[in-house]
Amino acid sequence: MTRKSKFADFGVYRTRPLPTGDLRGRFLITKRLIRDTRRALVSFAIAGLYDGGHEGMTFWAGREVEGAAVLLQVIVPNADHSSGRVLASRDAVGRAAREARSSGLGILCQVHSHPGWDGRHSDGDDALILLPFEGMLSIVVPYFGAMFDSISRCCVHQFQARQWVLCSSESVERNFTIIPPVVDLRG
Repeated sequence: MTRKSKFADFGVYRTRPLPTGDLRGRFLITKRLIRDTRRALVSFAIAGLYDGGHEGMTFWAGREVEGAAVLLQVIVPNADHSSGRVLASRDAVGRAAREARSSGLGILCQVHSHPGWDGRHSDGDDALILLPFEGMLSIVVPYFGAMFDSISRCCVHQFQARQWVLCSSESVERNFTIIPPVVDLRG
């Protein structure tokens, strides 16, 4: 079943239709993962401050455990970036994957920023993700990541049946669980 995205009537960055549907699987993340990702994305933007800010990129590494992807680590690759693009080379992605494996993890998600409000994949985003695999996530954070404090502030895409699908916000809300880093149960 596919659902209409809140962005379905806009054609920014795309020449081909962007399939929409529901997110498949369960995903567990912490607020710290989001906070550390925001810091990295904003650092790319600041690096390009004199020419309007730069897009940035991170990877989320984790493990699949009992039917859920547990995302634990932010890896910031060496990337070529500007106000309208960010790209990690094959070598940079390989280095990130080796770093994840050294901790017993795998790269399960790419996160990158866009300069404006539109967090949907561009045609380039579809084509330039190296080695996508079934179920992989690609999260696009608007406004160079500056306001990224919740998974609901971005667009979540998932590689499904050999194509990127923009996941409905309802399915993202339903399938992502934010795990608090500390739970203090003292009265």
